[in-house]
Amino acid sequence: MCGILRGVSVASVVRLLLPPLLLVSAVALAASFDGSYTGTISCPAFPNQPPLRVDIAVTVSGRTVTYEQIARPGTEGDLGAHEAGNGGVSPSGEIVLTGSCRGGFSCATEYRGDLSKTPIRLKGSQRWWFRSGERERQCDVELTRPKS
Repeated sequence: MCGILRGVSVASVVRLLLPPLLLVSAVALAASFDGSYTGTISCPAFPNQPPLRVDIAVTVSGRTVTYEQIARPGTEGDLGAHEAGNGGVSPSGEIVLTGSCRGGFSCATEYRGDLSKTPIRLKGSQRWWFRSGERERQCDVELTRPKS
């Protein structure tokens, strides 16, 4: 054995080196989700409306996430309200998004999923406030990973 390590047990070396290695691994794992994702939000119809299917853009930077609806004016996905929000992602890839809608109508949204899964699918809900009252619906989000 080397003179520097004489009298040092393997267990003490492992105890010394393991925590920094785990920390580096956790940071590297969290960073692996960084990028710009694209996808769709799909929700069933409210009475007298077609089902909702709109494009979204999601950006992950570290543990922070932002998203927004990409509605094209005058298309089926353009409800006169724009949805956007933010959230977080865990080192293992669990993602939570919360948002709201502004414009002709208002809503509150939440979606949850896992960026480490293939395909990337989030489940959530939208609660809308209309003149006729409040309505809630369950929605699905499917995302595509950024191209390397």
